[in-house]
Amino acid sequence: MTVQCDMVVGQITNNQNMTHTHRPTAILTERVITPHNGLDAFRDALHSLVRDWPLTRALAWRMFVRDTKASYRQTFLGYVWLLLPALANTLVWVFLQNTSVVQIQAGDVPYPLFVFVGNVLWTAFNGALVNAMGVIDEAKGTLSKVNFPHEALILSACGKAILNTLATAIFIIPFLWLFPIRLQPTFLLFPVGIVATTVCGMALGLIVVPFTALFTDLGRGIHLMLRFAFFLTPVIFTVPASGWGHRIMMLNPATSLFVTSRSWLIGGESPMYTEFIFVSLASVVLLFIGVITLKVSLPHIIERLSG
Repeated sequence: MTVQCDMVVGQITNNQNMTHTHRPTAILTERVITPHNGLDAFRDALHSLVRDWPLTRALAWRMFVRDTKASYRQTFLGYVWLLLPALANTLVWVFLQNTSVVQIQAGDVPYPLFVFVGNVLWTAFNGALVNAMGVIDEAKGTLSKVNFPHEALILSACGKAILNTLATAIFIIPFLWLFPIRLQPTFLLFPVGIVATTVCGMALGLIVVPFTALFTDLGRGIHLMLRFAFFLTPVIFTVPASGWGHRIMMLNPATSLFVTSRSWLIGGESPMYTEFIFVSLASVVLLFIGVITLKVSLPHIIERLSG
């Protein structure tokens, strides 16, 4: 429940010349936020999403710019660090492939191009998930002191994930020049695949963030699992045709997003249209549920963290 109290600053008397000085009236709004219960919590959350949208958008942009500048202000390479993780990971696997340490089949597509596009998609998925999980930790010091639309944290996290992905994806162009292939008209759909992959990562991150905010070991466990998830997702290799590897990968919701998006751009794999549409729609629904759940649970989380 939110209670509002108005305090009016009015007339001030000047004792020296016995005159009255009128100053502009200022209205200060105090908002007392307490945990909700029942359906009223979800109803108020939906209402605040619409009511606070203009402020949310402006605040999220300021947070995004501030955090981005702060992240690279004291670095020598600056924004080049946005590209280096995906490029370094690509070079490692290309080196292992060329030295026959591993033998990975990528079809008719040059392997460096294949693995770099996979790393771009992994940057979108992993970056969105990790940024979504960290929305409360990054603002833990101000959540209990400053009143602001909390969904701005989500928009800011989404902006960071998009920036990381775009900074990496733009280097697909020189890779296409170094390893030329015949592009199909479906390459225009590749941005759709990036958006769907980002939404999937954000949705999964927001679903678990109320729990990771209260239990830090759960967040550490998820970060550890993501290292194994990299090898359970078709980032550096295609989906096996059969066997337990095929079955495990088909249970991974990100598989259809990676396979379909990469096939749109460079080919080499059969698109999984049905699975792609299903996972994309489910991600949108989960994203909405995650936003509402976070807004409803945040007063309880703030109370626990402050105590």
